[in-house]
Amino acid sequence: MAKRVYEVWEGKNKFFFGGRLIFGPDASSLLVTLLLIIVPVVIFCVFVARHLQHAFSPYNAGYAILVVAIVFTLFVLILLFVTSAREPGIIPRHSNPLEEEFQYGSSSAAVAEGRQKTSDQFPQTKEVLVHGIPVRVKYCCTCMLYRPPRCSHCSICDNCVERFDHHCGWVGQCIGLRNYRYFFMFISSATLLCIYVFSMSALNIKVLMDNYNGTVWKAMQKSPPSVILMAYCSIFLWFVGGLTGYHLYLIATNQTTRENHRSIAANGSNIYDRGCRSNFIEIFCTKTKPSRNNFRALAQEEVPQAEPEELGGELNPRPKVEDDLEIGEILLTISLRRNIEETDADICSRESNSPRNTLSEVESDPSSDHLAPTIRPDV
Repeated sequence: MAKRVYEVWEGKNKFFFGGRLIFGPDASSLLVTLLLIIVPVVIFCVFVARHLQHAFSPYNAGYAILVVAIVFTLFVLILLFVTSAREPGIIPRHSNPLEEEFQYGSSSAAVAEGRQKTSDQFPQTKEVLVHGIPVRVKYCCTCMLYRPPRCSHCSICDNCVERFDHHCGWVGQCIGLRNYRYFFMFISSATLLCIYVFSMSALNIKVLMDNYNGTVWKAMQKSPPSVILMAYCSIFLWFVGGLTGYHLYLIATNQTTRENHRSIAANGSNIYDRGCRSNFIEIFCTKTKPSRNNFRALAQEEVPQAEPEELGGELNPRPKVEDDLEIGEILLTISLRRNIEETDADICSRESNSPRNTLSEVESDPSSDHLAPTIRPDV
């Protein structure tokens, strides 16, 4: 039975619903992220927003606080799901090394010498032009291809990803060309949700102070969940808020996390920077490129090929032993029939009184010169 691409996928990804959803190998960490978002929101809705439902005029205006919290949380969870389950821009592997890649920019003598080398001896780098500027790209021995500019091989997912930013363990997926905008929208929305919960919890403390004419300490004693949520959001904001600010800087300068950490653009020669406005348009206002992979397509079965060997300066395939034996038997049969026909014709042409040799004599005489030589296949 033919298998589909996701069933024979060589990367470390996890597939669900028949290859419709793709996750990284650490997709289980996504459950931790869900708990970090859902649990505080549930506490907020039960212990904080419920007490603010009738705290404003008109009487039911406080319901908006609860509705906004629920809708905003669902929006954040949808962005998290899209970021995690979306194919990030994986470049399909090559099943065999590409010899023409080795010939790129090489002289004829180097090419002739290179034909004797294996794929792991290809030049590790070559130069391509980006906006008229030469950029060095590396050869990936795992995927057997030269990585496009800004592409990198993720050691966790074991894939080459276009415009690779980083592998995020919190979402269990690589962040690359096709899901970066959703990743940024997720962390920025989570930051706003965190600010919203913190603000409403502080508002609840203020309402309790006004209702009971007490101090902040007394109000905090009446609503411990509000205090816990404020402390939680303060800590959480340091991480997700700082991450949002950092990626705002990366988008404005058109860098990836990997490029920034490696200081590729530290000398002011970032060839991808087209201005702050154009950089934001590139991320948020351009059409997402279609995936290079169709995980639900039927996988093509590769026909095993013999390895070439050097014979007389030319690459000739070495046939298998089984093929040699089969071909040898066929040639022996053809040669035997041909020699028998020639023998019969020669006997018929002679007008002598000598008795005719029968076919059985020709076949049974092991010393006959007319027998075809035995073909011994080179094994």
